[in-house]
Amino acid sequence: MWIQSDNWETVRQGLFRRRICDLGLRIKGSPLEPFLRQLEQELAAKGLDFAPTFYLTDAWGCPDRVPAIGIPFYLASPILGRIEKEQTGDLEDGQTIMQLLRHEAGHALNYAFRLWEDPDWKDVFGPFSKPYREVFHPNPWSRRFVRHIRSYSYGYTYAQKHPDDDFAETFAVWLTPRSGWRRRYRDWPALQKLTYVDRLMGKLCGRRPKCKSGALLAPVWELTMPLAAYYRRRIKEYGQTG
Repeated sequence: MWIQSDNWETVRQGLFRRRICDLGLRIKGSPLEPFLRQLEQELAAKGLDFAPTFYLTDAWGCPDRVPAIGIPFYLASPILGRIEKEQTGDLEDGQTIMQLLRHEAGHALNYAFRLWEDPDWKDVFGPFSKPYREVFHPNPWSRRFVRHIRSYSYGYTYAQKHPDDDFAETFAVWLTPRSGWRRRYRDWPALQKLTYVDRLMGKLCGRRPKCKSGALLAPVWELTMPLAAYYRRRIKEYGQTG
Protein backbone atom coordinates (compact mmCIF):
# COMPACT_ATOMS: atom_id res chain seq x y z
CA MET A 1 0.00 0.00 0.00
CA TRP A 2 1.34 3.43 -0.95
CA ILE A 3 1.89 6.13 1.66
CA GLN A 4 -1.15 8.42 1.81
CA SER A 5 -0.15 12.01 2.58
CA ASP A 6 -0.12 15.46 1.01
CA ASN A 7 3.37 16.01 2.41
CA TRP A 8 6.02 14.91 -0.08
CA GLU A 9 8.68 14.36 2.57
CA THR A 10 6.35 12.05 4.47
CA VAL A 11 5.61 10.07 1.32
CA ARG A 12 9.27 9.94 0.36
CA GLN A 13 10.51 8.75 3.75
CA GLY A 14 7.71 6.21 4.00
CA LEU A 15 8.66 4.71 0.64
CA PHE A 16 12.35 4.62 1.56
CA ARG A 17 11.46 2.27 4.40
CA ARG A 18 9.45 -0.08 2.20
CA ARG A 19 10.92 -3.12 0.50
CA ILE A 20 10.87 -2.81 -3.29
CA CYS A 21 9.07 -6.16 -3.62
CA ASP A 22 6.25 -4.83 -1.41
CA LEU A 23 5.50 -1.76 -3.55
CA GLY A 24 3.01 -3.63 -5.74
CA LEU A 25 4.70 -2.60 -8.98
CA ARG A 26 3.63 -4.02 -12.31
CA ILE A 27 3.97 -3.12 -15.96
CA LYS A 28 0.28 -3.39 -16.81
CA GLY A 29 -1.39 -0.03 -16.34
CA SER A 30 1.92 1.73 -15.75
CA PRO A 31 3.50 4.57 -17.76
CA LEU A 32 5.67 1.93 -19.47
CA GLU A 33 2.84 0.34 -21.44
CA PRO A 34 2.80 2.84 -24.37
CA PHE A 35 6.54 2.41 -24.90
CA LEU A 36 6.30 -1.38 -24.95
CA ARG A 37 3.43 -1.22 -27.43
CA GLN A 38 5.49 1.09 -29.62
CA LEU A 39 8.40 -1.34 -29.60
CA GLU A 40 6.13 -4.22 -30.52
CA GLN A 41 4.68 -2.16 -33.36
CA GLU A 42 8.15 -1.31 -34.64
CA LEU A 43 9.15 -4.97 -34.64
CA ALA A 44 5.97 -5.92 -36.47
CA ALA A 45 6.48 -3.14 -39.02
CA LYS A 46 9.83 -4.74 -39.87
CA GLY A 47 8.12 -8.09 -40.44
CA LEU A 48 9.44 -9.63 -37.23
CA ASP A 49 6.97 -11.94 -35.51
CA PHE A 50 8.80 -11.64 -32.22
CA ALA A 51 7.79 -10.18 -28.88
CA PRO A 52 10.26 -10.28 -26.00
CA THR A 53 9.19 -10.81 -22.42
CA PHE A 54 9.26 -7.65 -20.31
CA TYR A 55 9.75 -7.58 -16.56
CA LEU A 56 10.63 -5.11 -13.81
CA THR A 57 14.02 -5.33 -12.13
CA ASP A 58 16.69 -3.02 -10.70
CA ALA A 59 18.46 -2.03 -13.96
CA TRP A 60 18.19 -2.17 -17.73
CA GLY A 61 19.34 -5.40 -19.32
CA CYS A 62 18.64 -8.90 -20.58
CA PRO A 63 19.64 -11.96 -18.56
CA ASP A 64 22.45 -13.84 -20.27
CA ARG A 65 21.04 -15.63 -23.34
CA VAL A 66 17.43 -15.17 -22.19
CA PRO A 67 15.01 -13.27 -24.50
CA ALA A 68 13.59 -11.09 -21.73
CA ILE A 69 14.03 -7.35 -21.23
CA GLY A 70 14.52 -6.10 -17.70
CA ILE A 71 13.32 -2.55 -17.04
CA PRO A 72 14.10 -0.47 -13.93
CA PHE A 73 11.19 -0.67 -11.51
CA TYR A 74 11.06 3.08 -10.87
CA LEU A 75 9.83 3.66 -14.43
CA ALA A 76 6.58 1.88 -13.54
CA SER A 77 5.57 4.65 -11.11
CA PRO A 78 5.63 8.45 -11.46
CA ILE A 79 6.25 8.77 -7.72
CA LEU A 80 9.27 6.45 -7.83
CA GLY A 81 10.43 8.25 -10.95
CA ARG A 82 10.42 11.48 -8.99
CA ILE A 83 12.52 9.85 -6.26
CA GLU A 84 14.92 8.47 -8.87
CA LYS A 85 15.48 11.94 -10.28
CA GLU A 86 15.97 13.41 -6.79
CA GLN A 87 18.48 10.74 -5.85
CA THR A 88 20.48 10.50 -9.09
CA GLY A 89 19.81 13.80 -10.83
CA ASP A 90 18.48 11.98 -13.87
CA LEU A 91 15.46 10.08 -15.17
CA GLU A 92 15.00 8.47 -18.56
CA ASP A 93 12.73 10.49 -20.84
CA GLY A 94 10.57 8.93 -23.54
CA GLN A 95 13.24 9.13 -26.22
CA THR A 96 15.83 7.46 -24.01
CA ILE A 97 13.40 4.72 -22.95
CA MET A 98 12.75 3.84 -26.60
CA GLN A 99 16.47 3.87 -27.42
CA LEU A 100 17.17 1.49 -24.56
CA LEU A 101 14.22 -0.74 -25.44
CA ARG A 102 15.45 -1.06 -29.03
CA HIS A 103 18.93 -1.92 -27.81
CA GLU A 104 17.66 -4.55 -25.37
CA ALA A 105 15.34 -5.92 -28.07
CA GLY A 106 18.48 -6.58 -30.12
CA HIS A 107 19.90 -8.66 -27.29
CA ALA A 108 16.60 -10.48 -26.77
CA LEU A 109 16.27 -11.30 -30.46
CA ASN A 110 19.88 -12.49 -30.59
CA TYR A 111 19.19 -14.83 -27.68
CA ALA A 112 15.79 -16.00 -28.95
CA PHE A 113 17.17 -17.11 -32.33
CA ARG A 114 20.70 -17.86 -31.09
CA LEU A 115 22.04 -15.71 -33.89
CA TRP A 116 25.53 -15.55 -32.41
CA GLU A 117 26.00 -19.23 -33.32
CA ASP A 118 25.94 -18.40 -37.04
CA PRO A 119 29.50 -18.18 -38.49
CA ASP A 120 28.46 -15.12 -40.51
CA TRP A 121 27.39 -13.34 -37.31
CA LYS A 122 30.80 -14.05 -35.83
CA ASP A 123 32.54 -12.78 -38.97
CA VAL A 124 30.63 -9.49 -38.79
CA PHE A 125 30.56 -8.78 -35.06
CA GLY A 126 33.23 -10.99 -33.54
CA PRO A 127 33.11 -13.93 -31.12
CA PHE A 128 30.18 -13.98 -28.71
CA SER A 129 32.47 -15.79 -26.26
CA LYS A 130 34.72 -12.74 -25.89
CA PRO A 131 35.06 -11.87 -22.17
CA TYR A 132 32.50 -9.29 -21.07
CA ARG A 133 34.02 -6.41 -19.15
CA GLU A 134 32.25 -3.45 -17.59
CA VAL A 135 35.29 -1.25 -18.20
CA PHE A 136 36.52 -0.98 -21.78
CA HIS A 137 38.61 1.41 -23.84
CA PRO A 138 36.75 2.59 -26.95
CA ASN A 139 38.00 4.62 -29.87
CA PRO A 140 35.63 7.62 -29.98
CA TRP A 141 36.55 8.32 -33.61
CA SER A 142 35.93 4.83 -35.00
CA ARG A 143 33.43 4.53 -37.83
CA ARG A 144 33.33 0.77 -37.63
CA PHE A 145 30.53 1.00 -35.08
CA VAL A 146 27.12 2.70 -35.08
CA ARG A 147 26.24 5.32 -32.49
CA HIS A 148 22.94 4.90 -30.73
CA ILE A 149 22.57 4.98 -26.93
CA ARG A 150 24.69 7.33 -24.89
CA SER A 151 26.31 6.06 -21.69
CA TYR A 152 27.61 8.41 -19.03
CA SER A 153 31.12 7.00 -19.09
CA TYR A 154 31.59 6.21 -22.77
CA GLY A 155 29.45 8.60 -24.77
CA TYR A 156 28.12 7.05 -27.98
CA THR A 157 30.71 4.27 -28.14
CA TYR A 158 28.71 1.55 -26.37
CA ALA A 159 28.78 -0.68 -29.45
CA GLN A 160 32.50 -1.17 -28.83
CA LYS A 161 31.94 -2.85 -25.47
CA HIS A 162 31.34 -6.41 -26.73
CA PRO A 163 30.23 -8.15 -29.96
CA ASP A 164 26.81 -8.72 -28.37
CA ASP A 165 26.46 -4.98 -27.75
CA ASP A 166 27.77 -4.21 -31.23
CA PHE A 167 24.94 -6.30 -32.65
CA ALA A 168 22.34 -4.82 -30.27
CA GLU A 169 23.34 -1.26 -31.16
CA THR A 170 23.38 -2.02 -34.88
CA PHE A 171 19.96 -3.67 -34.62
CA ALA A 172 18.61 -0.66 -32.69
CA VAL A 173 19.72 1.77 -35.40
CA TRP A 174 18.19 -0.50 -38.06
CA LEU A 175 14.92 -0.76 -36.11
CA THR A 176 14.50 2.95 -35.34
CA PRO A 177 11.81 4.46 -37.58
CA ARG A 178 13.09 7.08 -40.03
CA SER A 179 16.68 6.64 -38.83
CA GLY A 180 17.94 6.99 -42.40
CA TRP A 181 20.73 4.54 -41.64
CA ARG A 182 21.68 3.95 -45.27
CA ARG A 183 22.30 7.65 -45.80
CA ARG A 184 23.71 8.42 -42.36
CA TYR A 185 26.28 5.62 -42.45
CA ARG A 186 26.91 5.48 -46.19
CA ASP A 187 30.63 6.32 -45.85
CA TRP A 188 31.19 4.29 -42.69
CA PRO A 189 32.49 0.70 -42.47
CA ALA A 190 29.58 0.23 -39.99
CA LEU A 191 27.27 0.21 -42.99
CA GLN A 192 28.34 -3.37 -43.71
CA LYS A 193 26.99 -4.39 -40.30
CA LEU A 194 23.71 -2.60 -40.93
CA THR A 195 23.21 -4.22 -44.33
CA TYR A 196 24.02 -7.60 -42.79
CA VAL A 197 21.37 -7.04 -40.09
CA ASP A 198 18.90 -5.96 -42.79
CA ARG A 199 19.46 -9.22 -44.70
CA LEU A 200 19.44 -11.33 -41.54
CA MET A 201 16.15 -9.93 -40.28
CA GLY A 202 14.56 -10.75 -43.63
CA LYS A 203 15.57 -14.37 -43.14
CA LEU A 204 13.89 -14.51 -39.71
CA CYS A 205 10.41 -13.92 -41.11
CA GLY A 206 8.30 -16.99 -40.32
CA ARG A 207 10.99 -18.62 -38.19
CA ARG A 208 10.25 -19.73 -34.66
CA PRO A 209 12.58 -18.73 -31.84
CA LYS A 210 14.89 -21.42 -30.55
CA CYS A 211 14.68 -20.03 -27.02
CA LYS A 212 11.52 -18.54 -25.52
CA SER A 213 12.26 -18.32 -21.81
CA GLY A 214 14.85 -18.68 -19.08
CA ALA A 215 15.78 -17.57 -15.60
CA LEU A 216 15.14 -13.88 -14.95
CA LEU A 217 17.78 -11.77 -13.23
CA ALA A 218 16.61 -10.01 -10.06
CA PRO A 219 12.89 -9.71 -10.88
CA VAL A 220 11.07 -7.11 -8.83
CA TRP A 221 9.35 -9.68 -6.62
CA GLU A 222 12.80 -10.82 -5.44
CA LEU A 223 14.04 -7.31 -4.59
CA THR A 224 13.73 -7.56 -0.83
CA MET A 225 15.94 -4.56 -0.01
CA PRO A 226 14.29 -1.35 1.23
CA LEU A 227 14.20 1.46 -1.30
CA ALA A 228 16.70 3.44 0.81
CA ALA A 229 19.21 0.56 0.64
CA TYR A 230 18.81 0.41 -3.13
CA TYR A 231 19.84 4.05 -3.46
CA ARG A 232 22.69 3.70 -0.98
CA ARG A 233 24.03 0.90 -3.18
CA ARG A 234 23.56 2.97 -6.33
CA ILE A 235 25.47 5.89 -4.82
CA LYS A 236 28.28 3.59 -3.68
CA GLU A 237 28.57 1.98 -7.12
CA TYR A 238 28.59 5.36 -8.83
CA GLY A 239 31.35 6.51 -6.53
CA GLN A 240 33.44 3.53 -7.63
CA THR A 241 32.85 3.95 -11.38
CA GLY A 242 31.83 7.55 -11.92
